[in-house]
Amino acid sequence: MSSLPKPSEIPHAIASRGKIVMMAIIAGAVITNLYCIQPVLPLIQSGLQVDLATVDLVAGAALLGFATGLALLLPLGDRYDRRKLVLGQIALSLIFAVAAALASGIWPLIIASFCLGAVCCVPQQLVPFAAVMSLPGDRGRSVGTVVSGIMVGILLGRTISGVIGAAYGWRAVYWTEAAFMIPVGIAAAALLPRGTPSTNLSYGRLLASLWPLARDHRPIRESMMVQALLWACFNAFWVNLAALLANGPWHLGSAWAGGFGIIGAAGALAATLGGHATDRLGSRRVIAASIGIVMLAYLLLAGAETSIIFLVIGVIVLDIGVQSGLVSNQTRAFAVDPKAQGRINSLYMTATFSGGAIGVSISGWLMTRFGWSGIVGFGIALGVVAAVIHWKGNASAKEVSANLKVDPHIV
Repeated sequence: MSSLPKPSEIPHAIASRGKIVMMAIIAGAVITNLYCIQPVLPLIQSGLQVDLATVDLVAGAALLGFATGLALLLPLGDRYDRRKLVLGQIALSLIFAVAAALASGIWPLIIASFCLGAVCCVPQQLVPFAAVMSLPGDRGRSVGTVVSGIMVGILLGRTISGVIGAAYGWRAVYWTEAAFMIPVGIAAAALLPRGTPSTNLSYGRLLASLWPLARDHRPIRESMMVQALLWACFNAFWVNLAALLANGPWHLGSAWAGGFGIIGAAGALAATLGGHATDRLGSRRVIAASIGIVMLAYLLLAGAETSIIFLVIGVIVLDIGVQSGLVSNQTRAFAVDPKAQGRINSLYMTATFSGGAIGVSISGWLMTRFGWSGIVGFGIALGVVAAVIHWKGNASAKEVSANLKVDPHIV
């Protein structure tokens, strides 16, 4: 059974609301490195003379790199000062963005994209900060605020990169990201508090402790699996949106593909609402609702090939479902052990973004082979699998709660 820690167990001073918001802004700024290229994939495709399935590997490599960084770098947040880790990764983000801008071909670009993704796990260094610097009753709200910042960064970053790419080409997107990291690094250095290590385990033992955490705690395992599937749904849509708009009945360019980020940003604010709902209703109820909302979104998106209205509504509904699920699953996993937040987040986000990378890679092939209907079928199938996992877990939670006489929605 999972339970929230007592205030006395929180190893940091309670952060002000303003500091939590600032963490959200920094997180959103850094995460743009990861998703900025998606709206301009058709420009890379034509510029480097490759097919759609190959160019999608640029986006997939970034997500796979991100998952690798989450697995190897996030656990360090339990052992070292997270502030130093954040500043170092921001500096490396600048370097790898420059390398991507200078890439001479598709494979150097894929390698640079992987490296850039690997050092862009800064936002997930900040999420545990927000969790441990909040009272238990506010934890969902604080996590939701930072996650909202991340999602607004993802979606508005798409919008800005689409405009820049349409005007100046895809390389200009990476040059802009590199330049952007300078003020972001200065702001992080000035505003982030010093982190307090929660363990003296060596790096090797930190990594070795990941498997027992996942093995011994069902809430962590279920959160990992469900959110990996939802994130695959999310990325399968967004990475193929530019191709849909370019090749469908509208023949719209990268600026339009990026512009949908503004629409999606409205749904991204659901992360904060999801945090509130998780605090009040329990994570399991919110997770179930999130899965249902994602499946509804894909039913709406089935009409997106011919109706811009279905596309717009589907974007908003999809983001509401995925972001609510992200916060509720993450809050549930964090509740297992307040002293292992970095490692729990490493497990959770590695699974999440591995799911995203797989979703991108498979969906690129499906889009080439079956068109938009293949993407819709893929999204619905992933939602069904997530629902089955959650339903089976809910049955187990009810059995445990009956034996222990506790609320099943916190198990």
